[in-house]
Amino acid sequence: MFYCEPYMNSEKPTLYVTKAVKNPRVYEAVKSRVMESGASTVVVGSTKGKSAIELFEALGGEASVVSVTEFTYSDDVKKTMKKRKIAAVEKADLPIQDNREMRETLLMFGPGVKAALEVAAIAVNQGLAEGDFVAVAGSGKSLDTAILVSTEHPDKELISDPLKQMLVKEVIALKGR
Repeated sequence: MFYCEPYMNSEKPTLYVTKAVKNPRVYEAVKSRVMESGASTVVVGSTKGKSAIELFEALGGEASVVSVTEFTYSDDVKKTMKKRKIAAVEKADLPIQDNREMRETLLMFGPGVKAALEVAAIAVNQGLAEGDFVAVAGSGKSLDTAILVSTEHPDKELISDPLKQMLVKEVIALKGR
C-alpha cells in the first residue's frame, strides 16, 4: 500500500510507504524529485545490487547512480553495473552502525532513514556525491525510504565530525508503521 499526501503546506508531497513491497512508486517519486531539484546523483543502499540496477533503469539517465553495500556484488551484477556506469562501493564500513548514539537516534525515524544517511555518508566520504543528492535505502528487502541530502550544511565549519556535516533537506519517501 502506498499513499501520497502533502507535508504541511508544502506543494512537494512525501510518499508514505505502508508496506515493504517492490513498487515503482518509490522509483517514480525519486525520479520526479531528481528532475525538480536538479540533483545529479542518487546513492542507493543495495545489498545485492539488483535494486540499484532497477533504480538506474527507472531514472532513465536523469542522474548517475552510486550503489553501496557492506558485502560484495556477484560478477554478473558487477558486469551489469559497469555497463550502466553505476558506481559500486563494496565492503563499505558502516559509520553510523558503529556510533551507538547516532544509530539509535536515527532508528527513531525508521531503519530506512538510518540506512539512507549511512550510504549517503559513505558516498560523500568516497568522493562520489556532493552538493544536493538523493539517498535511497530500505528497511527490508525493498527500497522504501528516499531523502534529499546536501553536503552544504550552513554550520559546516563549526561541526568537526564530517558525518554530521550533511543536511537532510527533504523526505521524499518514508516507510510508515
